[in-house]
Amino acid sequence: MLLHILGVCGTFMAGLALLAREAGFEVIGSDSNPYPPMSTQLTAAGITVCEGYSAAHLQSPQPDLVIVGNAMTRGNPAVEYLLNSGLPYTSGPQWLAEHILPQRWVLAVAGTHGKTSASSMLAWLLEDAGLQPGFLIGGLPANFNCSARLGQTPFFVVEADEYDSAFFDKRSKFVHYRPRTLVLNNLEYDHADIFPDLAAIQRQFHHLVRTVPSEALIISNGSDANLDAVLQQGCWTPTETIVQGDWQAFDASPDFSQFSVSWQGRMQGRLTWPLLGQHNCHNALAALAAARHAGVPAAQAIQSLSQFQNVKRRLELRGEVGGVRVYDDFAHHPTAIASTLAGLRQHVGKQRILAV
Repeated sequence: MLLHILGVCGTFMAGLALLAREAGFEVIGSDSNPYPPMSTQLTAAGITVCEGYSAAHLQSPQPDLVIVGNAMTRGNPAVEYLLNSGLPYTSGPQWLAEHILPQRWVLAVAGTHGKTSASSMLAWLLEDAGLQPGFLIGGLPANFNCSARLGQTPFFVVEADEYDSAFFDKRSKFVHYRPRTLVLNNLEYDHADIFPDLAAIQRQFHHLVRTVPSEALIISNGSDANLDAVLQQGCWTPTETIVQGDWQAFDASPDFSQFSVSWQGRMQGRLTWPLLGQHNCHNALAALAAARHAGVPAAQAIQSLSQFQNVKRRLELRGEVGGVRVYDDFAHHPTAIASTLAGLRQHVGKQRILAV
């Protein structure tokens, strides 16, 4: 079966293409500007990437199904040809739900910040415990050097994004995933292009909560009033809390490169790792809680986190010249930027920091 993916170099769609290829589908993709690292991954997997959105790309060869990325809009030449030709099409999240996630134990990581880092941590904790999970992550985790794979066991970690699914499906991506383990890391106003206010985002998060089975687990940030408001709308699933409540960090170094972890008041271990910032400490608590639900003891998972290598472009050290360290960071939201800079400041002391 031949799939053609429109918008194939987006982080989610590229991961989808890799999963489809590994699952035995023939895959071609189109994108307006193929770029590394996703284009490199796709080429290495034997996936042809067409530049631009010409209708000709859908004519020869003609696909059996077109998967439409959420960056595609009406008026796009490929989209208009697709609709006029009658070719079958679907959204990326819908295809994932129908072809990859059935019969899987889905561990979904949602939130305004930290989805990529926390889901990468969680995948690594399961991997280091020998559970060989599948995953689809919106970045390139250094421990795996790929953004997606099918895995060898039922466990499947997915970065669960609240952005809409496609131009014809305005539901958030994550409502398709039906997780057995759900992390709600934090919630702030974001994506002003599609959400008019915070309440609109909270509505989508509650739609996600409604899909979680009563025998599953929701892990929520106990210090986040916006998430509390979501759960107060109705929750039918057991919950654990991080930051405040069940899972807590204490005795942390100023830059959060070291901290101890407790669960329900009982010491679980102390973590020393190369990551910085309170936000990464919170991400770690979320990953530890989710891994424990999948059967990984917290003490073992803490040891695994000491070997975790962060995602590319998350305060990634690119090099050092003349005593000057150069970092690359995604810097997607003011709150995340502030936490990153605060951790870096504590790490370097009074040394000068230049942000470009």
